[in-house]
Amino acid sequence: LSALTYSVPPGHVSEAAKMGGGTSKGKATNYVVSKEEAAKADSESKPASSPAPPSKPEAVAPPTTPSPKAAPSPAPPAGAAPKAKAAAAPPKADGVASASQVVGGNWSRPKGPSPEDELVVEDWKSKGKLHFLEGVWCAVPYKVTVVLGDDMESEAAKTNAQTLIDAVAKEAETVFSHFIDDSEVSAINRLGVGELHKPSQSMKKVLDMASQLNRLTRGAFDPAILPVARYYKQQGAAADEAEGKRLASVSKWSSFQITDEGVKKTQAEAQMDLCGLAKGWAIDEMSAKLKEAGFSATFVDWGGDIKVTGTHPAGRNWTAAVLEPPPEEAAGTEAATSSEEKKYLLHAELRDGQSIATSGDYLQVLAPGMSHVIDPRTGGPVKIHGDSSATVSVVTNSCMLADALATAAMACGTVKAGRALLDMWRGAGMRDPIQDYLLYSRWGPRVCRLVEPGLEKKELKEDRLGRHEEAHIVIVGGGLAGVSAAIEAANARAKVTIIEKEESMGGNSAKATSGINACGTRVQKSQGVEDDGRFFERDTHVSAKGGTSDLNCVTMLSTKSADAIHWLMDEMGVPLQALSQLGGHAKKRTHRVPPRTDGTPVPVGWTIMQHAKAAAMAMPNIEVKTSCTMKRLLHKEDEHGVKECIGVEYEDASGVQQLMCDAVVLTTGGFGFDHSEGSLMSKYRPDLVGVPTTNGSFANGDGIKFGEAIGANLIDMDKVQLHPTAFIDPKDPKAHTKYLGPEALRGSGGILLDQSGRRFVNELDLRSVVSNKILDHCEPYKMPDGTEGRPWAWCLLNEEAQEKFGKPMLSFYKDQVGLFEGAENTKALSELIGCDEANIVESLKEYAAACDTKICSKTGKVVFPTKVTEKDTNLIVARITPCIHYCMGGLVISSGAEVMTESKTHAVGKRQKIRRLFAAGECTGGVHGGNRLGGNSLLECVVFGRLAGERAATIKQKHGGLFDDGQWHPVKLREVRATDEKYGQSTAVYRFELHGALQTTGLQVGRFISIRGELDGDTLTGYYSPISRPDDEGVIDILCRTDEKGGPIVNLLTSLQPGSACMMQGMGGCKITPHISGGWEYAGRKVNKISLLCGGTGLAPAVQIARAYIHMLGDFPDQVPSAKEGGVKIVYAAENSGDLAFVQAFDALSARFPGLVSYYLVLNKPPKGWTQGIGFVDQDVIRQKLWFPPADDHVTVMCGPPIFEKIMSGNLAKMGYPGEQYYSFAADNGQ
Repeated sequence: LSALTYSVPPGHVSEAAKMGGGTSKGKATNYVVSKEEAAKADSESKPASSPAPPSKPEAVAPPTTPSPKAAPSPAPPAGAAPKAKAAAAPPKADGVASASQVVGGNWSRPKGPSPEDELVVEDWKSKGKLHFLEGVWCAVPYKVTVVLGDDMESEAAKTNAQTLIDAVAKEAETVFSHFIDDSEVSAINRLGVGELHKPSQSMKKVLDMASQLNRLTRGAFDPAILPVARYYKQQGAAADEAEGKRLASVSKWSSFQITDEGVKKTQAEAQMDLCGLAKGWAIDEMSAKLKEAGFSATFVDWGGDIKVTGTHPAGRNWTAAVLEPPPEEAAGTEAATSSEEKKYLLHAELRDGQSIATSGDYLQVLAPGMSHVIDPRTGGPVKIHGDSSATVSVVTNSCMLADALATAAMACGTVKAGRALLDMWRGAGMRDPIQDYLLYSRWGPRVCRLVEPGLEKKELKEDRLGRHEEAHIVIVGGGLAGVSAAIEAANARAKVTIIEKEESMGGNSAKATSGINACGTRVQKSQGVEDDGRFFERDTHVSAKGGTSDLNCVTMLSTKSADAIHWLMDEMGVPLQALSQLGGHAKKRTHRVPPRTDGTPVPVGWTIMQHAKAAAMAMPNIEVKTSCTMKRLLHKEDEHGVKECIGVEYEDASGVQQLMCDAVVLTTGGFGFDHSEGSLMSKYRPDLVGVPTTNGSFANGDGIKFGEAIGANLIDMDKVQLHPTAFIDPKDPKAHTKYLGPEALRGSGGILLDQSGRRFVNELDLRSVVSNKILDHCEPYKMPDGTEGRPWAWCLLNEEAQEKFGKPMLSFYKDQVGLFEGAENTKALSELIGCDEANIVESLKEYAAACDTKICSKTGKVVFPTKVTEKDTNLIVARITPCIHYCMGGLVISSGAEVMTESKTHAVGKRQKIRRLFAAGECTGGVHGGNRLGGNSLLECVVFGRLAGERAATIKQKHGGLFDDGQWHPVKLREVRATDEKYGQSTAVYRFELHGALQTTGLQVGRFISIRGELDGDTLTGYYSPISRPDDEGVIDILCRTDEKGGPIVNLLTSLQPGSACMMQGMGGCKITPHISGGWEYAGRKVNKISLLCGGTGLAPAVQIARAYIHMLGDFPDQVPSAKEGGVKIVYAAENSGDLAFVQAFDALSARFPGLVSYYLVLNKPPKGWTQGIGFVDQDVIRQKLWFPPADDHVTVMCGPPIFEKIMSGNLAKMGYPGEQYYSFAADNGQ
């Protein structure tokens, strides 16, 4: 049945959220919108199955004179649905909530937009803390909001702001307006061929931008179109095609030569129109000058293009709304600018420094159906029709760039072509990549938004999280994983109790110094780092060799990494703008907090925990119990051996307590400190007992032990990571807990020397490699009492490496703790080390040469953060040794953070979850394998902590079966499993999460689902039979082809990444249900014999039914029939062997239950050596290979293309099968 997919034409996208824009002079106007008003508009206008976007204008710019009346629009394509009703504009404006971005833990709870926020603005205005500056520049209205900085005098600040922006606007007019005869651009336009013009600095900046844009858009953006644009504006529909083509040939950016010397023309008629770029330039300049002047926040709106700094007075991000374009017939008429109630279909949240520009087709037209937008590549106006882009909005940091790209995307004509152009500007290779966009066309309407990998649309998430009852969640452990889980659970309306054994929260997370990894972040893009999940996952798996790195967990870690960083930055206020590249990484992806203004490094783990703790403590539904030691997990077990966690037992100052709850999240950390008898370290790594550690005394594996006690699976418990650079304190070399020598020591350019003064390792290799090199190569440490300690090495930093690491932090290690010692030169260093100076000199000469050639032939090092030479002075060194740092092993979890145990039946699958028990952080295993990649621990805490918190919070669903109501529901993709070896070539299982971890689908065996989503502005829909069982909790699995034979829906599925969402609906089917006496029931009668007649790619229902049958046999062994009394028989017909899929699944099932599961293949075009059926399925095949003759305990289910099922139904009828004894999916009415 998976072959039955189709692509809905644009006209059927009526349930998609519609967003649009428009402008005076072809520029759309953006406005401020409130969340409450948006929600009100949503409730009034959205269909039951799909949320509508919010709306609300703050102010409407006066329209310019409309162009000639447009003719009626052509009819939309056949079958197009009527246009969906848009949301009406609410009466007031507002913004979107965001957290304060404060360093050091002074976190303010994020506020959502509320009616009180409007009062805040009025209050600030009345007190002179905020001013609105309004007027008209160049016949285009502007409105600038300025929020005063500290110690500003109100009226003086207002006057200064007005002076600053007026000066920029005046410069924009005198430099860039071709309507002014004595402007600089007019002087350029009057140049003769070969004459030179020396541009001003402002003109040069804009010309450079224009040249880059023209080249990178391959001519879609061209500001030299003035001659042809002017001609079409004058002539409209009467324009002569030949003259238009002639003018188009000279209206090219190539008609100008722009060099360092200046600007020259190569065509006499060539002229520039820089007005659009100039407006964006002016807005950027105004914003920058106001910020330099000390204004704490600004909102600069000139003619609908907007740039913001800071935040809204209510402490949240600014928001701009975009106007929905009118119908085609209203384009260019008074109706397009009427004062009637407007409709707003997008609100874009703008962070500090972001801009939005919008281009539309409707406020100006050259003639009916003829846009004012010129396509520079064809030299003619873009045609206005239902499938052309009616509006394009672009968000970047530069308003000038956003304006140009919106115009270029409009010139592309269609939504799909415009999207292709804009996607070229998303990568980190761009100095200012696109951060959001929207394209809109009227038929449907079709809406195309920028989709970030692994992100769920906000409206779908709100819908999904609005369907459960409040739950009580207990989180054991107050490190970053626990606090992340708590915040996410609280945001999902749960009551949360955190149990922490120490006096305060933080754990090892607060001690982390390396940073937090992520790929595809805003920070990376802004610094030109091109990175994505392919590289990050590869690096993680390479580091994990020798252990288990679950593919789906690693994919989840990677896909959700950027979201984790942005959550910490935007919601927690952690300024993770610094990037570094640690050992084992192919890309610069480790995020840190920038140093303070005096150069003092800011410890990343401590900073994150300060902000996260402050956020948690500010939430009224989070309770924190400190100095509480967990004693055990409370659980129960049913008659089938399924375990369920129901609470925790812990001890506080009052004694032993029991706390019952709806779900438990374990975030208790690893076991790196406890080396006592009976400890996990002594059990799994006795060879490391006594080895120093960087862990606190709290790291004794409590959660792992208690999870194992109730049956949780453990994995990789012998995989313990040694960090290569723990400091040996010469005053206390035997200390069990040691200071960690941060990864940044080597990342900043520190090198390692042995006791003879020679390098011996690539300092930026994996931690495991560096540690093993020290242990294998270096000498044991000589203790003061004459005994020998662990092998050790020297860590050497020159002046440049010290500066890069941060001298204030080094001062702590050197002057306060005494871990570093200074050496003026190599001679002094050799005396300190106790080796021959020649060894050091030779080693540093070799290293300096390797720095020059970018490769060290001795160690393979290819990244050299700092050049260290034998001539360096002011050196410092510290003694370092590998010590226990991290435990890769722990509780087995799914990629949804569920704690797993052994399956009791083993009928299908070997693992099942412990109900209501989740885990995250170092107490889990199976992510990092044999060696954790540096920077992945904090990331794991945030990603899986948030997943665990949300899944625990949503445990109490209002409806036990999600799809039993026949409505569309949002579902989130958890993982994709390639199943080429299991089910056949080009197959995959897509696992989607139900809304609750204990929720089931509500579908009987044999029922199928419809899946729907948007791609390129189109809605794609397909049908699948789940292969998961009806009683499977929390997930639904669909098995599908991933090649072109899977139909158009495959394009949608392959575009999804873990965390992405789409819509799903329960449909009809044959509805096979358990019989009261055991076995199966169909149409009111018990059936023992099931025949499956399959054709084409429609085999998934057969897999589902066969798996359910086998599972029943595992649950009820007394129901296992003899081969003559019952079982599943399958006939599978296909065109050729390449069309066969899922056959391996039946091989496995028939091998497990010989005689009870059999199948027979029929190929129309068989390969050489074929031994089964040839041609088509006829009555003889049915008699011989399926259950025959028909009987009351028999049902035949057909699944395949409709024509196949129709022919087979005819055969069965002719063979005497009563209609109630066979079922056809194609004939099902969906009820």
